[in-house]
Order: sequence, then structure tokens, then C-alpha cells
Amino acid sequence: MNSVSDTSSDRAWTWQAGLLLALTLLTFLPSFDAGFVWNDDDLDEMLAMIDRDGLGTVWFSTRSFNYWPVTWTSYWVEHEIFGDDPHSGRPHPTSYHAINVLIHAISSLLLWRVLVRLKIPGAWLAGMVFAIHPVNVESVAWITQRKNVLSLVFYLAALRWWLDFERRGSRLQYGLSLASFLLGMLSKGAVIACPLVLLLLAWWQRGRVVRRDLLRAVPFLVIAVVLGISEAWFQHVRAIGGETIRDAGLAERILATGPIYWFYFSRAVLPVDLAFIYPLWKFDVTSVVDWLPLMGLCVVLMLLLRFQHRISRGPVIAVLYYLLCLGPVAGLVDIYFMKYSLVADHYQYIALPGLVALLVGGGTLLVRRRGIGRLGGQIIGAGLVTVLAGLTWQQANLYDTPQKLWRDTIQKNPGCWLAHHQLGNLLDTSHQANDALVHYRQALALVEAQRGAGTGEAANVHHSLGVLLGQLARQRDQPELIQTSLEHLESACRIVPEEIEFLVSLSGVRQENEQAELAVTELETFLEHHPDSVVGWQTLGSLLEATGRDAEARRANLAAERLRPR
Repeated sequence: MNSVSDTSSDRAWTWQAGLLLALTLLTFLPSFDAGFVWNDDDLDEMLAMIDRDGLGTVWFSTRSFNYWPVTWTSYWVEHEIFGDDPHSGRPHPTSYHAINVLIHAISSLLLWRVLVRLKIPGAWLAGMVFAIHPVNVESVAWITQRKNVLSLVFYLAALRWWLDFERRGSRLQYGLSLASFLLGMLSKGAVIACPLVLLLLAWWQRGRVVRRDLLRAVPFLVIAVVLGISEAWFQHVRAIGGETIRDAGLAERILATGPIYWFYFSRAVLPVDLAFIYPLWKFDVTSVVDWLPLMGLCVVLMLLLRFQHRISRGPVIAVLYYLLCLGPVAGLVDIYFMKYSLVADHYQYIALPGLVALLVGGGTLLVRRRGIGRLGGQIIGAGLVTVLAGLTWQQANLYDTPQKLWRDTIQKNPGCWLAHHQLGNLLDTSHQANDALVHYRQALALVEAQRGAGTGEAANVHHSLGVLLGQLARQRDQPELIQTSLEHLESACRIVPEEIEFLVSLSGVRQENEQAELAVTELETFLEHHPDSVVGWQTLGSLLEATGRDAEARRANLAAERLRPR
């Protein structure tokens, strides 16, 4: 009798897993044909560095802009298998998109099995809802977010092994859980809340946290602290550098957590009007109204804790899980992306399973208690899955081309200077110069209003405008554009004088307009302060040759050759 039951259970598990996997792949099918967007170009840089200096560079050095060695290694392995696109000479995006979707599907399967082990009602539906939730499109369809989907796989594997360890007491399962968490942290530090989640699980299952629970969680806590500090260092030293991400004091940062938490909750519950980059919020710490979201959040949390005995600890655990996993991105500390927006869909990828489990589990119990019946529950579940799958399909289609994604961003967030700048770049390379100029000028006005006229972002837009105007002056024989081009390029160089790319562009326009001697003087001044600039010496050599100063040109080219190996 037991063998028959086991066989039936195995069959049910197989078709449920197969259906979950198939629907996930089908829903994200539009992303398979998507291209590279925005900072996916970082992939080229990382692969080039690994090819040149070896895989150990991303594991045992500080040369990458973030310490995610497992993620970088996954890219490298994939590139070794699939190689480059013969037409573009770059990695082919299809394989990276397909792998991202597959990893996400595996995470959904693991979530289902974890929820089954925790005896959450509607566990399979919860896994399905997470798999096809529109908020997750940004993490799955954006190649750069491989770190997100990869870290969640290891995180959920760690939770599953932990639950097995709790059940059987096997040291092997404990070791596997710890190793999985380590790999998750080496993929991305977003899973840093894992040690606290383990203690939450202990409280949920036994109603208290004892000394044994704390001791078991200590190795996880050590990994979280060490790698968390490491990632914070990389983020602030390598990624952010000396840039000012937010000019906000402690009070404003605390205030911001309320609107940020409620924003994520609203997008998880009603995933419509999702944007690649949301508006950048500003807060007034002297306004009582601005503090209301945080006050409301505290009230909800206190009520849950106060009445946990009546509603059970499950909802409290789910809410605490959600808050803990969102904690690192709740606005208290700076992350590079927060210079554009304090919120992003991919930030709640790790936290979303807790809220999904709460809503789907609670909904399942409600359906059962109302006596709706199995068929009625299945119809409701199928309707929910259909709606979410349709929204996700629509959202994934936006990643088809970078132009489509940036146009959608501008439609939903017209004040996004970055979207205007990036769309201008794409239009420029597509030989749509007039449209590119429109977006460059909008980007410049917006960035000067939001970030300031003397910021690096403004310098980048000045540079783009100057280069395009210089090209148009030459192509259309419109010398009146030259002066405007020079003004923009001079502004870029004045704002960020250490950026050689800006000076090279300025030198090129000067050379074309009989100002080569001035360009030589500017480059020589730059090289006095930056003598290790290979590009600077090369550009100086070219200019000196053009002005007939061959001996000086040879010396400049020789200096570049000497520096090249370094």
C-alpha cells in the first residue's frame, strides 16, 4: 500500500515540477531574443580581464568593481562553452538570457519544496506565482542581474538543507547548508539576512530561540559579516569611488525606509506600471506627512507581534522575513544605483518569496474555510497564474531592444535624465542625429536640475552633445555648430579634468578646426599631472605628427609604448 502511495506521490511531484518549469520558460520566452541593455557591457570588460589575467583575478584580487566571484565565474564558464557571436564579436545574449531564466526556474522549484517542508498551504501555487511574477522580470531578463538569480538558488538550497538538518540532525546536511549559503554570498550579498532567517524559522517551529539555535547560526553569521563587509568595501571603494550618491542625513535615510517598504509591497501585490528606473524621491524630515509611511509600518508590525497568538506566528514570520531581506536596500546605506532611484524591482527579488508565501498561503486557507471546493480553488489559482503570466510576458517584451526599454522608461518617468542620455546614445549610433540631440538636451537640462551643473553626470552629457555637434558640423558643413561643440566639450573637461576621453574628443574637434597647437598644449598640461596615460601620449603623438613636429611625436609615441605593458 505504501509503495502505491509513494508512486502516486512521485508522479504528482513530477508533473507539478514539469508544469512549473514549462510555464516559467514559456512566460519568459520573449526575453530569450532580448539583447544587452545598459551596463550589460560590464560583461565584456570582466570577460576580457579574466581572459587576460586568469580566473583568479575575480577571486583573489580587488580589480573587479564588486566581489561576486561565483557570478563572474558563471559568466566565464558560459562564455567558454558558447563563445562569441561571429557577427558582433561579443558574447551572444541569447545563451545568457536562457541561463538566467533556467536559474530562476530552479529557484522557483526550490522555493516550492522549501514551502512544502514548512507545510505552507498552496506551496506549489506559491512557487508558480513567484516564478511568473512580473516584478521578477528585471532580475531575469536583465543579464547583469545574474547575480540576483544565482544567489537565490544557493540561498534556497541552504534553507532546504537546513530544514533537512533540523529534521534529521545530519552533519553533512548542515555542511551543505553552510556551503550553499557561502556560494550565495559569493554570488551577491543580497542573501546576507540568512542567519537571521534561520533564527526566525527556529522561533516559528518551536516558539522560542534557544542557545543551540544561536550556536548553529554562528558560522552563517561569520560568513555574512565577513563577506558583507567585503561587498560594502567593493561597493563604496570600487563601484562608487568618490562619487556622491545621496546627499541625505541619517534622519532622512530613516524616514525613507517607510515609503520604500510600502512601495515594494504595493508593486508585489499590484505589479502594474513597472519601470526600469523609477523617479528619484526627495523627502522633507520636517514634514509630518513624510513620516506617516514609516509610522504606519511600525504600527502594522506592532499589531502583528501583539496578536501573533491569535493569528499564529506564520504571518509574523513572513512579514519579518520580507522586512529583513529588504533591509540592505531600504535606503539606510548607499548603493550605486540609488543615484538614479531609491527603488528598483530587482531589489526585492530575494524578499519576494516571503510575501508570496504569506499571500498565497493565506488565500489558500481562506478558500478552504469558505468551502469553495477544490475545483473552485483551482479555477482561482489558474486565473491568478494567467493574469500574472500575461503581465510578465508583456514586461519581458520591453527588454527586446535597449531603445524599447529606454522609451518605456521615459514614458513612465519623463524626468529620468539617464534614460534620455542612454536613448540619445542609441539614436546617435543609429544615425538619428536630430532625435539624439533632442534627448541629449533634455538629459542635460534634467541632470543639471537634479544632480547639479558641475557633476560628473552633467560632464558625460556635455561630452555626448559636444561629440555629436562636432560630427554634424563636419557632415553637414555647418561651421556654426563648431563653437557650440567646443563649448560642451570644454565644459566636460572643466568639470572632470582627469577624464582623458573628454580631452581626446576636444582635441579631435580642435584639430579639425585649426586649433591643433591649443590641443597640444592642453594634452601636455594633462600629461604633466597624468604621466601614466597611454591614450594621452598616443593622442599627443598623433597631434604632433599632424603639426609636423615629428621628433616630438616619436618621443610621445615611445612613451606610450613604454607604458602599454603596464
